[in-house]
Amino acid sequence: MAKILCVLYPDPKTGYPPQYARDDIPVIFGYPNGQAVPSPVGPLGFKPGDLVGCVSGELGLRPYLEAHGHELVVTSDKEGPNSEFDKHLPDADVVISQPFWPAYLTAERIAKAKKQACADGRHRL
Repeated sequence: MAKILCVLYPDPKTGYPPQYARDDIPVIFGYPNGQAVPSPVGPLGFKPGDLVGCVSGELGLRPYLEAHGHELVVTSDKEGPNSEFDKHLPDADVVISQPFWPAYLTAERIAKAKKQACADGRHRL
């Protein structure tokens, strides 16, 4: 199956907040324009309100991906030739990077990736 390489923020050094500013997460039952709210079926892989945008949160993807036979590699180590990102990039099928913590896909990094594809995923480079 696929190897997904995910570069996320490092876990907070001081730990997670002991509490949120609110006691609960608001529940949205519908939108004023009548648009339906997302209705996931089955386990989410995280509890709503959990911090999922860092390494330990894994975007809540691990249970789903591993249940379907995929490999998920999550790291915040993205700088330099010996980084975890560079170590796993050559055999990654998918790269997920955050806009404000990006793992830049330079020409040199793309050249090292064996499984290069166009943005639409239909054509190999």
